Amino acid sequence: MAKQMCDLKEGKGISRGQSTEHLRNYKVMDPDTKKYGYYDPTRQNLNFEVGRGGVVMPVRKNYAIDQRFKDNLRRRGIVDPNEVKMKKGLAPNRNTIANFMLGGNRERMRELAFGDQQVDYKKGADNRGIERKEDIEKWAVDMYNFIAKKYGEDNIIAFVVHLDEKNPHVHCTVVPVNEKNKISYHAVFGRDKSELREHIKLLHDEMAVVNRKWGLERGDPIMETGAKHRTSEEYWEWLSGQCTELENKKEGLENDNTTLQRQNDFLNHEMNKANIRVKGLARMVENLTRRKETIEEEISTLREEIKKGQTTNDDILLKRERLEGELDDIEKQLKDKLEKLRIAEEKLDQIALKRIELERSSDEIERTINRKKPVLTDMVLRDVKNELYDIVGEQMTARQNAIDDFTKTLPEEHRNKFDNLMEDLAVSTKEAESFIKFPNEVAAIAGALFLGYIDQATSFAQAHGGGGGPGGGWGRDKDDDDDRWLRKCCIMATRMMRPGPKLARKGPRR
Repeated sequence: MAKQMCDLKEGKGISRGQSTEHLRNYKVMDPDTKKYGYYDPTRQNLNFEVGRGGVVMPVRKNYAIDQRFKDNLRRRGIVDPNEVKMKKGLAPNRNTIANFMLGGNRERMRELAFGDQQVDYKKGADNRGIERKEDIEKWAVDMYNFIAKKYGEDNIIAFVVHLDEKNPHVHCTVVPVNEKNKISYHAVFGRDKSELREHIKLLHDEMAVVNRKWGLERGDPIMETGAKHRTSEEYWEWLSGQCTELENKKEGLENDNTTLQRQNDFLNHEMNKANIRVKGLARMVENLTRRKETIEEEISTLREEIKKGQTTNDDILLKRERLEGELDDIEKQLKDKLEKLRIAEEKLDQIALKRIELERSSDEIERTINRKKPVLTDMVLRDVKNELYDIVGEQMTARQNAIDDFTKTLPEEHRNKFDNLMEDLAVSTKEAESFIKFPNEVAAIAGALFLGYIDQATSFAQAHGGGGGPGGGWGRDKDDDDDRWLRKCCIMATRMMRPGPKLARKGPRR
């Protein structure tokens, strides 16, 4: 029976480069480039993910794993200890990620993935006609359910299956969360090497029970054997997260800082030019080397002809002089091209380092924005509440004064006007009652409207007994300053919290 394979590697978070690697989120599929050389682009479409509930789905390339990690922690109210460190200007030092690689013997995994189809595993092969078999999906779902049961489904950040390499396998990213809802790698996997070793042994034993029906038996833990249950290409991929930051194109800064964006675009352009120059020079060196070998072979042939008497010495001297002259010229060109190639590669490395610095600047801006978002929200809610109190007081006082003044001079024939005024007062009273009964809800809705989150404000109002959204005519006028816009949002929020359908107004009565 074939052996199962399970590797575990800790990580201080997951980088965008690692995410790009696992999701195959490259814009350029160039199998001649080193980082694409270990997998087959024509089989890339066979890769898949297993999502929540054991659902098989296409790889979600546009949802980076590092972003999934952040979103997962935010939804569950879990603090990333490394982010706390970085905010203090310190280097991250906590293991917050467990990276699993799951699989088995090459022959058995290929059989699960492709059945009896003839797959060409040579570099550059065309395997576009190969189909994914159902067995590999069922095996992957069993592995997903096993990991979910052992470590908690909420803690699975990504579960990606690669069928485009020589040995099909799984990359599973898990965040280790303890019983106190905090990240603790030691609490989950052991506080020292001895506890970790025991954890790995037990993991292999339990996984073997699941893998038995798939023809895979317990393998030996790497801690015990020191072996690599992977091809060299796969092992390179596993470690590539340490260097992909230097190689991969950053897909754009996730903030509105135009200066950084321009720098990013410029470096992308420079990186493309540098790559083209390095490839061109490398091709020239290859051609010159091949020509040099050809000339050396011709000179060797001439020597053989002299020995056999098949040509005259004069002919030999002329040919030899011509060939040696060409050989000298080629050697000079080779020396020149090799030096230029060295300079071009150095420039490529410098651009890569600059891009790393750019990403660090981008990350710092993102952290700053994230720090200021809660403060901004608090400020908006505080201003909303103050404005609501002012609005309610102003409206009640103004209308009450109007009633007092009106009743002093009220003739009998103007009774309808009085009735209309009282009806208007009733509407204002309902708006006031909305705020008095639901001050926090009204403030939250007004704050969401002020920040532009109309759908969220509507859903919140409906979920808390209100009548729905502001309607199609709602919006901020171009001449509204922040104070006027805040006032509109506050008035609309009181109406949205009144039960039943209502018609929207674009702003307060003028």
